[in-house]
Amino acid sequence: DIQMPGMTGIDVVRQAAGRCLFVFVTAYDTYAIEAFEQNAIDYLLKPVSDERLTKTVKRLKDRLADAVPAPDMMTAVLGCITEIWM
Repeated sequence: DIQMPGMTGIDVVRQAAGRCLFVFVTAYDTYAIEAFEQNAIDYLLKPVSDERLTKTVKRLKDRLADAVPAPDMMTAVLGCITEIWM
């Protein structure tokens, strides 16, 4: 959500930049542009319809599928990790 005790949803996104995928679900439309500037996957306004949520889940699945490294890349990463720890 956008408005939470202690910090905003935008603050959370900034602190976790690059480590997570974010979807905002909120009643406030005024933060949508800022959310997308922080690379939010989607911005849903409450109440959320089943159809809209389904589209968001597909968008997340597509983004996650694109983020999975190819097998040869995974082998290279694991090789680097092994070298570092050995």
